[in-house]
Amino acid sequence: MGDGNGGGDRLAKERTDLAQERTLLANERTFSAWVRTGLAAVVGGLAVARLFGPPGELWIAQVVGVILILTGAGFYAAAYRSYCEQCQVAGRGAARLIPEWFLHVLVIALLVSTAFALYLAIV
Repeated sequence: MGDGNGGGDRLAKERTDLAQERTLLANERTFSAWVRTGLAAVVGGLAVARLFGPPGELWIAQVVGVILILTGAGFYAAAYRSYCEQCQVAGRGAARLIPEWFLHVLVIALLVSTAFALYLAIV
């Protein structure tokens, strides 16, 4: 008749795999939320710095804009760190939905574009 436990082990393995997949998907959503928040901060900072008077005339707008842009860069760094930490917690056997090389390229591109926005806010 069988050992009677083979089905239970298979079911437990399936549940564990599904839980791990849900965790990875939640990690992806959290990463994208941090990046969206960073983009909003950078765009908001650039808008404040450029729309409230010509550069040099209204220095408080530039200061607020620069602070918002740097905050956006902080969000990118926090997103990257959080994503990498959560992937390590999930374990080495867990497949990442975002390839690691793409994650590096994305964060570098975001930081370069933030540096350009910072330049536009100051000049």
